[in-house]
Amino acid sequence: MKKLISVVICLLMILSTVFCLAGCKSRTDEMVDLETYTTKQMNKTKKQVITYINEQDKEGLKKLFSKDAQKHIEDLDGKLDQLIGAFNGNKIESAKGSGTDFEGSTDAQPLHIYGDYVLKLSNGKEYTLFISFCDRDDENPDKKGLIQIDLRTFSKEETPKGFHGGVYKDDYALSVHTLENAQ
Repeated sequence: MKKLISVVICLLMILSTVFCLAGCKSRTDEMVDLETYTTKQMNKTKKQVITYINEQDKEGLKKLFSKDAQKHIEDLDGKLDQLIGAFNGNKIESAKGSGTDFEGSTDAQPLHIYGDYVLKLSNGKEYTLFISFCDRDDENPDKKGLIQIDLRTFSKEETPKGFHGGVYKDDYALSVHTLENAQ
């Protein structure tokens, strides 16, 4: 009888270990899937932003912003003109990112996605572009879309000491920083 109880306990321990490991693996897989998903969504949004800037399509850019952001960004049309004008007709030839970040999970909403990119322009200059958007928010559909675009018309190496950009991660904003106004 003791032998039978020992065998049953061993089997239960093995089964519980297998279930625990399977649970950890699925959570890891879920996070990898979410990271892959957020990277794809950021790449899609980045490409749209770059296309609209290169085409000087102010209305296309405006539609990318969430309805809530469109209401809360003061003088959005003027800031979109400033954003497009900052490129002086030069095209963005490439955008290399330092990685995509996100807040949220597959179970929780909203899901905010963030990315920053070094833009290489047709005139050889480098700009830095920060993009934030809300990808999922079933309870507040007006908040889904771009939250923030922050353009720095200088490279990371040229960034003035003490410059921090001026907007917080989840604030609605469209800002263009030049070396002159970053001092």
